[in-house]
Amino acid sequence: MSTALEPTLTAEDIEAFVAARLAEQAVADAPAPAFTMPPQLPLALPPQLPKQPAQNFIARHWRGELSLPRAFWINYMLLGIAVGLVVGALAVAINLHGVDQPVRWLISLSLTWTAITLFTTWAAIGVWRAATAYRRAGKRFWGVAAKVTIALGMIHLGYSVLFVAIPQGAGIYEIVTGDTGLGTHQFKVLNNGTMLDFSGGISFGTAKEFETMLKAMDNVRTVRLNSNGGRIAEAQKISDLIHARGLSTYVTQHCVSACTVIFLGGKQRYLNAGAKLGFHQPYFRGMTAVEQRASIAREQARLEKFGLSKTFAERANAASPLGMWYPEPGELLRERVVTSIYTPQPPKPPKPVAAAAPTPAAPVTPAVPALPATRTSYQGAPQ
Repeated sequence: MSTALEPTLTAEDIEAFVAARLAEQAVADAPAPAFTMPPQLPLALPPQLPKQPAQNFIARHWRGELSLPRAFWINYMLLGIAVGLVVGALAVAINLHGVDQPVRWLISLSLTWTAITLFTTWAAIGVWRAATAYRRAGKRFWGVAAKVTIALGMIHLGYSVLFVAIPQGAGIYEIVTGDTGLGTHQFKVLNNGTMLDFSGGISFGTAKEFETMLKAMDNVRTVRLNSNGGRIAEAQKISDLIHARGLSTYVTQHCVSACTVIFLGGKQRYLNAGAKLGFHQPYFRGMTAVEQRASIAREQARLEKFGLSKTFAERANAASPLGMWYPEPGELLRERVVTSIYTPQPPKPPKPVAAAAPTPAAPVTPAVPALPATRTSYQGAPQ
């Protein structure tokens, strides 16, 4: 026989349980305490790290961080030669026909000298700063020597810009703006279209105008010249056109400088007695001594190609650009510069008419006056 034990709750236990439940209910019903967030303070950022300088080759050389031997021999000398060759080759390629396209020629010249100036300045400043650091290390002699070399190089650059680049640019700009310094020129059609007269300066574009005139003149046989010269390239083009048509050339007053190139293109070359042919060295603004010698050699070869002797060609290019050599008529004939010298004959006086007895008047038809020779003149190319 088993006996089950049942828990016995006393009055105290019941009261304690009820009190606990009431306390829990009171806590649950109580309002939540008000909580205020403190104001948010700005976050303090860590101090910014200093920017690291660029470490590329160009920046390091500019700051003088490379050794003096590397900065001078590699960057200034060897790299300078390489840059010069590349820029020069590009300039030659662009300016191969620069005489025919002066705007492109002017742009190419500007870009070439800008590249040379920028590179030389960069290289020189880098070497100068490297030389300063080299001297601080106690190697005074090589630091001073490098600075002297750089100073001389910058002086040469300044001289080249002032006396070569700027004058050359000014010369090309004159061509682009119409060659007003050479004066105007004029074409005239004479002798019923058998003679084309040219007078004035030989400016850029004259050869194109001359070609247009020739195409419109089927019967032209002679080109008469009266000019102080101008652009040699234009004169050579006109000379080639005259030679291709087998035309004669004729000078009545004077033909000097580049005009003689046109004159020598004639199959027969006539010169009035008293007229002058003048020769001198070629010239363009900003030409260096080397360019001047090369230009003189080209002009001597040009004259020899026309059949003149080497002695005459050398003498023709001996006169300075500001001077002029006028050969004697005998020498011009001997050298075949001129094939004939023409002496205009004075007009003969009219013969006296003996008085005759008056005859009876007869009805006569009105005489038709003689028409003058056709003469059409153009200022520049015909439109």
